[in-house]
Amino acid sequence: MRIATTEPVQLVNCTLAGAGDLIVSGEGANLIVRNCRGYGLEPSRTGVGRGRFVNSYRARRLWIEHNYFEQTSGLNIDRWSTSGGVAGVGQPLLVRYNQARNIDGRWRGNQGSTRASFVILNTVRSLPGVEISYNEVRNTANQSLVEDNINLYASSGTSGSPIRVHNNFVFGAYPFPATGTGYTGTGMTTDGNGNAAEVTAFVEAYENQFVSTCNAAMNIAAGHDIYYHDNRLVTSGMLADGTRLPSTWAGTSIFNYYKLPGNVFFNNRVERTVVGYMSKGGQNGRQDVSPGACASCAVEALPNPVTVDTERGEDVRWQQKLQQRNITVGPEASEKSKKQVPSNTLASPRE
Repeated sequence: MRIATTEPVQLVNCTLAGAGDLIVSGEGANLIVRNCRGYGLEPSRTGVGRGRFVNSYRARRLWIEHNYFEQTSGLNIDRWSTSGGVAGVGQPLLVRYNQARNIDGRWRGNQGSTRASFVILNTVRSLPGVEISYNEVRNTANQSLVEDNINLYASSGTSGSPIRVHNNFVFGAYPFPATGTGYTGTGMTTDGNGNAAEVTAFVEAYENQFVSTCNAAMNIAAGHDIYYHDNRLVTSGMLADGTRLPSTWAGTSIFNYYKLPGNVFFNNRVERTVVGYMSKGGQNGRQDVSPGACASCAVEALPNPVTVDTERGEDVRWQQKLQQRNITVGPEASEKSKKQVPSNTLASPRE
């Protein structure tokens, strides 16, 4: 489905299936996608990957909430409109209350892949009112191929209104096959090269759970004024059937991947973060922080052993959080059954 108008459009209670992008919005779009289901199908041609659930370019307003999508290459939010926002809308970009299953960048025939994320913000710069929250993402080993589940690439909020990534549950980030040794994916990464105005900046990520993520759980690889706090990062390094995952590295890190100067890469913090990360490279098989790249990280180590049962405990914790806060993720039974936005979340107008 292609949105080729700047007039307000709402896609509500829809079901879409296809091998390409399911929803495409063009420049200046004012789009709400709510209570929809999307199913990615295998492409008919070898060497072609599955499409996105939503592929957006220079939107003016984009709300993606209470949806379910599986076997797609996720959400691609590419740049932002320079023509101004939508009157009366304080939060132009919302991705919340969604359920995603098996983010999949594999090409047909498994002869290659495209980098896929649950959500990537690509060059969405200096935009206040961005929120990614209360999403549930589950990737199954050998049935998915995700890069960074959440990737903020050369994207930024503002000093007074940082990009807020909070209360998300992400399970699974694996190479294909899951026993592969080369993998660069994560639960969440800030990324992007350039000067101080171009890199990822003004981000606050908190109260998220990243579970069973190979390579890493949460990385700050680029940017400035990025604050990770009160997150939970748990990886046992094994699948439920006892298969060992050889591509694990470290739970979290702050590392200057692009080797940028101190006036570009600065004021980045990881605080009050609970970590239990089993790694092929760590002492006694454990590496909660990346060696030499997290000296200032303030983490609380989970007690050993960190097992598949520990990961299951994180799932229980997530379900309890939803119940206690009276939050539903995924499509709701009807528009009338909407839950109130929790008091600790910045409310946005409903239409």
